[in-house]
Amino acid sequence: MPASAAPSDEDLMLAYATGDAAAFDALYARHKGGVYRYFLRQCHHAGAVDELFHDVWMNLIRARATYTASAKFTTYLYRLAHNRLIDYYRT
Repeated sequence: MPASAAPSDEDLMLAYATGDAAAFDALYARHKGGVYRYFLRQCHHAGAVDELFHDVWMNLIRARATYTASAKFTTYLYRLAHNRLIDYYRT
C-alpha cells in the first residue's frame, strides 16, 4: 500500500478500538453525511433524525472494544443505524 493511501475504514475502527481518537474523527468525517441522509430518508419524524444520528455514533463508541473487521465497516455502521431506527419505531 502506498504511504499516501488513506487508511481503510476497517483499519481506522481497529485503531479507534485501541484508543486512537483521531481514527474516530476520520471515520466520523467520512460517514456523518451518509448516516444523516439515511435517517432523513427513512425516518418520517424530522424531529427524531438528530437524536437517531447521535445514538448511532454513541452506539459505535460503546461497541469499539468488540468490533471485528469481519465485514465492511459501512455494513456494520449502517446495521447500527438500521437497528436504531427499528428500535425507534417499536417505541
